Amino acid sequence: MNTIDQLLGELFVDLHTSGIWEDEKYISDAELTTPIVEVLALYNDEKSGTNFNLKSFFEKHFQPAQAVEVDFAADPNRSPEEHIRALWPYLHRSADPTDVLSTKVPLPHSYIVPGGRFQEVYYWDSYFTQLGLLAHGHRSWVGDLLDNFAHFIDTYGHIPNGNRTYFLSRSQPPFFALMVDAYAKSSEEPMDVYDRYLPALEKEYAFWSTEHRNEEGKTTYWDAGSSPRIEMYRTDLEWEGHAKKHPLFFQHLRAACESGWDFSSRWLSDPMDLGTIHTMDIAPVDLNSLLLFLEELLFNLTGNKVYEDAAYERKLKLQTEFFTEDGFQDIDLRSGTGSGAVSAAVFYPLFVGAATADQAAFTVEQHLPQLLEAGGLLTTPINSGQQWDAPNGWAPLQWIAVMGLDRYGFKKEARDLATRWIRTCDIIYNARGKFVEKYNVVEPENLSKGGEYDVQDGFGWSNGVYIAMLEYLKK
Repeated sequence: MNTIDQLLGELFVDLHTSGIWEDEKYISDAELTTPIVEVLALYNDEKSGTNFNLKSFFEKHFQPAQAVEVDFAADPNRSPEEHIRALWPYLHRSADPTDVLSTKVPLPHSYIVPGGRFQEVYYWDSYFTQLGLLAHGHRSWVGDLLDNFAHFIDTYGHIPNGNRTYFLSRSQPPFFALMVDAYAKSSEEPMDVYDRYLPALEKEYAFWSTEHRNEEGKTTYWDAGSSPRIEMYRTDLEWEGHAKKHPLFFQHLRAACESGWDFSSRWLSDPMDLGTIHTMDIAPVDLNSLLLFLEELLFNLTGNKVYEDAAYERKLKLQTEFFTEDGFQDIDLRSGTGSGAVSAAVFYPLFVGAATADQAAFTVEQHLPQLLEAGGLLTTPINSGQQWDAPNGWAPLQWIAVMGLDRYGFKKEARDLATRWIRTCDIIYNARGKFVEKYNVVEPENLSKGGEYDVQDGFGWSNGVYIAMLEYLKK
């Protein structure tokens, strides 16, 4: 089946390369309101005319994706938690109609969008959003999220980055097992939940055990596509000359999108040059930690020794190969050694219980001081201009670190980090009346920097982690 970008052909390219719209995703996500054959015929007839206006043509035949949350009225008298509680319904979307021609992949159940330019469900975002939904009693919405993800797995063999056709070639960090586990533990009948999603969990594991896994059993991020991204088409075309010299460039770029860290010095040979990206050459410590959790959960649910052996081998690799004299690191598969990149991903082995006590202590003694700032945890200490670098901090990484620290008994450090993050969110909320996608943890009073688009409001995972942090600090 052809996707809308393929069907539109020259019109799609012309819309993206026109430079009329600053955010290319605005074009990619618009719904076609005129039959495809008719709109193509009209475009061919009208485009050469002296009075032809591409912007007017687009507005006549396309309907941009609507951010429903713009109708949400912020109330300065609300506390941050009250604000989030009132905002959830505005981020909630009903099951999608199936007769709309757009890049949207219709889902059979309701879902939560992050907000702003992101008007579709996102895979790894949903785990952190779920934390707040469960705390606020929206269990049915969480059940819908899980059912949608199981539907994705049954339909495509994996959970895509999001429900857009241009996301189908890749996934995102595998948090489905953690979502199922959290939902089950909040249920009166946890085994019913595990049984319901076990087939999907096993298929999820099979997906991550194919193209993503090398002969040594280490897993990398990957994308089946090797062309410019549809959602950032004009931006990626600027790299075409570079891509001709480096044929895997766009695939490495897309693989970084699968990581969720798009983009970061973590994936670059030269931390200041995106052109040196080589994501698929890196076995990430966080990805392999998440897959350990999945393997252990599958063994606990099935008793299958295949999963037990896989978990044992992966945990051993995390404790020996991913842990060097400099602490936990990603592995550069080209050299077989640590990549040397310092990042908040080092807390994932603590989060899933893969670290030894000594390794956890080393992480706290060495890496926490490198990454801790007044407003929370840096993503990396490098100020590259990429959004997953300094001075930015992201809600998911704060939660992973807090839970990892707490798990190994570093409760003082965990509570301190949680308190810093809450304070940062409060500063922006009090100044702007909203939560945002990412935060400046070096100067918490200022908005975050870097990336391919402006700071987005909403925001699903920031909301979820904020609520979860409040609950944690009450204990």
